[in-house]
Amino acid sequence: MQSTKNKPTAFPVRFFGSLFSPRRMFANRDQFNWLQIIVLFIFLTAVMVMPIPFYYNHQTNFNLSPFLPHIDKMMASDQMQTALKAADYHNQQFDNVQHQVIIKTKDNVAGFDLTTADMAGRKNVINLHTNTFQVKSVGSTFKAKYVPGHNLKTNAHAFLVNSWYQSNKVMIGLFMLMALGLIIVGVNLILVNGAAFFLFLSRHNKITHIRNFREGVNLTLMMMGIGSLLAMVIGLIHFDVTIELTVQSLSLAFVVLWVYLKTKFKDPEVDQTMLLWAN
Repeated sequence: MQSTKNKPTAFPVRFFGSLFSPRRMFANRDQFNWLQIIVLFIFLTAVMVMPIPFYYNHQTNFNLSPFLPHIDKMMASDQMQTALKAADYHNQQFDNVQHQVIIKTKDNVAGFDLTTADMAGRKNVINLHTNTFQVKSVGSTFKAKYVPGHNLKTNAHAFLVNSWYQSNKVMIGLFMLMALGLIIVGVNLILVNGAAFFLFLSRHNKITHIRNFREGVNLTLMMMGIGSLLAMVIGLIHFDVTIELTVQSLSLAFVVLWVYLKTKFKDPEVDQTMLLWAN
């Protein structure tokens, strides 16, 4: 009879197979090289980032104030509400549009078919036309089409904000993905390196059997797995990046405690059974 050797468990399977077993996490702490560590870090970060485009792609309301506060204030003004309420609007367009200045200050101007002279020197502009309108602020110009969803006569602010958001949804989604994604990457780097560093320091007093920094990083990434997946699920249900990061951090703390209680961060005297998932 030919003897058969057990094939080593593939890299990603070994990682996922260790997530719910503290003993396997600790036993497999030296099984991933630096390239695999980078792949695992990217995966855990991508899991956390996934709810961001999902949320903004399905979002119907948008808070414009933090991004374009002066534009938002003009859209919400009584002058804008009065002017749009009196305008002739049907089938997603204004009829009989004529030049009209609704708001005009040193830095701001809003109205219908504004001229170059009207907009000269103004930092914040809302220029309404028959089918479209332009918003100029923070040195950029945004174009938008009127969309249904809010009653122009009763809520001009919501009508304009929604039209602007729906027309620029892709750009806004990419911007938020980059901005919030960088925050998540930064927090993950701090969590991984911070936890791994403290685990690495413990070897000097022989408190643990962790031999080097790479083992500390491996173990930290496995301990972060549950929290990252849980944070993704919560983010898909109710998106809030602060809640996501809080869930991930608290979960990591509980999993660290769980692994410690089960292993004391030390290898058992006979640990061959724990290495079934290793090469």
